[in-house]
Amino acid sequence: MALAKMKLVTVIGVMNALDEATTALGRTGVFQPDETAEFFSDNESMIPVNSANEYSPLLEKLRDLMNGSGIRARIVDAPEYDDMSLNDAQKIIDSADEELGEMIGRRDQLLSEIQTCDANIEKAKHFVGLDLDLKKVDECEYIITRFGRLPKDSYQKLNAYSENPYVEFFPCTRDDAYNWGVYVTPLSEADNIDRIFSRLYFERVDISDIHDTPQHYVDEQARLKADLMKQETNEKNRIDAYAKAHVDELLKLFTALSKHHAYISIKNHACKYRSGFVLVGWIPAEYEGQIKKVLSPIESVECTFTKAKEEMKHSPPVKLKNRFFFRPFEYYTEMYGLPNAAEIDPSWFIALTYTLLFGIMFADVGQGIMLLIAAIFMYKKLKMPLGALLIPCSVSSVIFGFLFGSVFGFEHLLDPVYKALFGLEEKPIDVMEGSTTMILIFGAVGIGVVLLIIAMILNIVSSFKRGDIGNALFGTNGVAGLVFYSSLVLGLAGSMLLDLHIMNTAYVLCLIVLPLILIFLREPLSKLIKGEKKLFENGVGSFIVDNLFEMFEVALSYVTNTMSFLRVGAFILVHAGMMKVVFVLAGMFGPVGSTITVILGNIIVMALEALLVGIQVLRLEYYEMFSRFYIGDGRKYEPVTVSNIQK
Repeated sequence: MALAKMKLVTVIGVMNALDEATTALGRTGVFQPDETAEFFSDNESMIPVNSANEYSPLLEKLRDLMNGSGIRARIVDAPEYDDMSLNDAQKIIDSADEELGEMIGRRDQLLSEIQTCDANIEKAKHFVGLDLDLKKVDECEYIITRFGRLPKDSYQKLNAYSENPYVEFFPCTRDDAYNWGVYVTPLSEADNIDRIFSRLYFERVDISDIHDTPQHYVDEQARLKADLMKQETNEKNRIDAYAKAHVDELLKLFTALSKHHAYISIKNHACKYRSGFVLVGWIPAEYEGQIKKVLSPIESVECTFTKAKEEMKHSPPVKLKNRFFFRPFEYYTEMYGLPNAAEIDPSWFIALTYTLLFGIMFADVGQGIMLLIAAIFMYKKLKMPLGALLIPCSVSSVIFGFLFGSVFGFEHLLDPVYKALFGLEEKPIDVMEGSTTMILIFGAVGIGVVLLIIAMILNIVSSFKRGDIGNALFGTNGVAGLVFYSSLVLGLAGSMLLDLHIMNTAYVLCLIVLPLILIFLREPLSKLIKGEKKLFENGVGSFIVDNLFEMFEVALSYVTNTMSFLRVGAFILVHAGMMKVVFVLAGMFGPVGSTITVILGNIIVMALEALLVGIQVLRLEYYEMFSRFYIGDGRKYEPVTVSNIQK
């Protein structure tokens, strides 16, 4: 339940050893290079290497050949190709391009010609009703013909031009939206008639390449297409045969080129310094020994390691490291933003709270089991990260469904079980009883209060970890905010629910008013702790006015964040209410119709509630809790590997 410990690696050596060093680092798959010059104050003498990646054009050409031949590019085991020279790779790819590339080119040309035939057929088929030689029509000197399509509603408007003998449209074919046909006009009236049809949204079709009847042209294009398809099939078979014979060689070559491409990407992060080079990057601390091992055989190369906490100003990358139960919830953490190296990883927190709240709001044994099956399918078959985190959530739904006694909406189906196990006549919690409703509402608010207090405690810990003492002590979610909020809640709850009147003058002044004053003075007090002399940036008056408005927002946030948890109790009631409606509808039909209604109702309610509950719980996590203790501005640890370079 923490972030993996990271270390900064600094590698120095002579320039001649740079390629060997970057190759060794790349092969480990754990090295993430960084901008070297930024780690040194005296960097004017450092010159970025910026070496051209000579493997890029080769890799791109190989990708094109593999894509064209239907070979899926992937990394394979090819140690014998690791030391292949650039010239040898160039020869293999040139040979493949000469043979395979020509076949792919011919096939693509044939496919292009087939598409042209399809377009010609599509264009001409709308006019097959015209038994005219279009070449002769086009040669007429005194009349103009316009072929195209007219929207159906525009065709109806032609009646408005009935007095004009030249406004006449002859439809050939029709579809859902258009009438396809032709209009004819004398040359002297062409401009006027064209304007009229333009206003009617007539779209012209160029058929100047048709030199016979449309039907003859369509038949001719169909014969040409059939011949081209035979040629394309033959060419495709030749490509498939070549790909089958050379797939292993091409994949191994692709793997080797991808590796060299990755290694050069590391090299380009290095800087020349005098006659040598300097390269910095990050690794998980557990791989320090491995890095030493691969670099030690290289002469004139040395490496040093620095703990990430000593390099916080350079924003060390973050690698989440959680146990199996919490790991799926890293998906939600990354969605919000990774923690920076000085923060707490909230994955464990969201795992526990999300599972708890989801189970309470989606409490049904039967629907929980169905959701569990769906989650396992999503995770195992569809490889969806959402499926993995829904598995514990659905188990939680089953547990709370057993507590509330709901099975596919049947609220008393488990009564015999309660009697056999606990000696109860019926389920312990009936959510639809009036007295229970208030308990659920107050319970939901109580859960919210506890979770908000935990979020404030996490903020205090995280702030101290980041060295932000002022925020930890005087922030809205710091010690002052925690004392104010918990004291106010405790005092109000004691007076309203337990008849404990503890909010006397001393209590109010020390535990409510004083923390508010500290929150109000957070900025100058924080500066005072840091030793800054100028406590009020724009003067005392401006500070007071600005912070008065801010304090109103702070007080409002405490109330709104707490009340947001009312939706937890509301969803319990909504589930019972929706299923009650389903059973009312089912009672309107006979046995068969009733069964179908209950099944369909459960499916609809389950799908709708699963979606809404998932979104609402995530909203509570992000807006009510994360916003109090989490920044999430970290950068992801992404070591240079072949798979990363391919992305």
